[in-house]
Amino acid sequence: MPTSASSPGTGPTSAATEQLRDRAQRQLGAALDRIPFRRAHVLILVLVAFGALFDAIEQYNVGLAAPLIAAQWELSNTEVGLLTTLTFAGMAIGSLIAGITGDRYGRRVTYMYNLVLYTVGALLAAFAPDIGWLLVARFIVGIGLGGELNTGLTLVAELMPTKYRGAAVATVNIAAGGLGIFVSSALAAFVLGPLETTLGGPEVAWRWLLGLLALPALLVFVYRWFLPESPRYLLVEGQVAAANEVLSRLAANRLRPLRNTQPTAYVDAAEGERLPRQRVRLAEIFSGALARNTLVIWVVSAMTFGAQVTITVFMPTVLVARGIDVSTSLAYTTIINIGGLIGAVLASVFGYRLKRRMVLGYGAVVAVVVAIAFGTSASLAMILVLGGLLQLMFILLNTTAWVWAPELYPTTVRAFGTGASVTVALVSASLVPLLAGVIFDAAGAVGIFVMVGVMYVIMATAVRFGAETQGVALEDIGEEARRNRGGSSADAESR
Repeated sequence: MPTSASSPGTGPTSAATEQLRDRAQRQLGAALDRIPFRRAHVLILVLVAFGALFDAIEQYNVGLAAPLIAAQWELSNTEVGLLTTLTFAGMAIGSLIAGITGDRYGRRVTYMYNLVLYTVGALLAAFAPDIGWLLVARFIVGIGLGGELNTGLTLVAELMPTKYRGAAVATVNIAAGGLGIFVSSALAAFVLGPLETTLGGPEVAWRWLLGLLALPALLVFVYRWFLPESPRYLLVEGQVAAANEVLSRLAANRLRPLRNTQPTAYVDAAEGERLPRQRVRLAEIFSGALARNTLVIWVVSAMTFGAQVTITVFMPTVLVARGIDVSTSLAYTTIINIGGLIGAVLASVFGYRLKRRMVLGYGAVVAVVVAIAFGTSASLAMILVLGGLLQLMFILLNTTAWVWAPELYPTTVRAFGTGASVTVALVSASLVPLLAGVIFDAAGAVGIFVMVGVMYVIMATAVRFGAETQGVALEDIGEEARRNRGGSSADAESR
């Protein structure tokens, strides 16, 4: 029997399926690049960035409320760290689940169900009667958060023209990083400060803080009407007419479905025929030069993201331990998080002008000095200045790491390699705060900042062994990786 175009095979059939996939995808990519970047693209970016903002607030609000929760339930610092551990462990799992469901059922529906999932978790957390209930609720929140952010970034990357894709993804990261952390601390300072008495006192106010994040559930109706499905996903699934309809909506500068208008046939592949998927092995990121790149970016991601989450979560607790009341500590945390906004902007500027290894290497050294100085500082003015500088370094280094990660891999394994580094970062964010809580109980606040300093020393050392990619075309990165693997053409065919 003849082999179908979508079936695995060898010889001419394999070559034909490769040509089919490449032709259709090149048509789609060319169409996305021809369509002007206008209001419709901006609205997509705003929708996803808004979701990412709520994502960031939900990530950190339990840490900001931790001093009140710990006082009410007599929790140890280790238990406070466990709240964050389960949140980020859920995010790591949610990110993996969303990757599977996003490929199977689509980016748009996956994005919306994760939004609903973390909203349900937020409500469960707000009504938690004890620490066990709250831990389970935060795990559910984490699953939704990990899937929502992962799918949102994928949607943006697949809907934007090549010229603006990097800037668009960076904008989402700024909303989720610098702006999100700042807004989360400002919201906590307001709810647990001036509004605390109105909301029922310290025993109830923290529940309002955790429950307010149920409001994004209303966004599901907005996303359902305005957020389009990825045309790349539609094309792979054989929904050519739907892919052309999304492209036509972008070309018409609108997000609502077109009425009484015939979509332009940007892609002329056969309707209903799923494109053959490119076979990629995860093991490739552990071969040859890619193995070194993988090890380096895993260490960098684990160290910088784990450090940032730990200090962000424990900052109010650290300030309270120094004799500052909860309301004031949250106000100070808000001021300190202004540094994150500056760091996000600097990361964008440095991404164009400076080498990746230079920013990460020297930045890690600066972070070591600032962390140790902050941990040993007693002056209020110095706490604010050094805390803001430390938050600046966190966001600068994290954003640069996310820019660097996809540049370390050729196209065939770029998604796998980048996704794996994100999962490693989330696992680190789930475990390091738990370790920090143990260290806090044993050695106080100074112990946490010494730990962070050691993490950045490890990071600065690892960066030296990574490939420099600033100004290098992604296609050249792929060719270099293949040469360094030492594979001949025959070897490449066997893979």
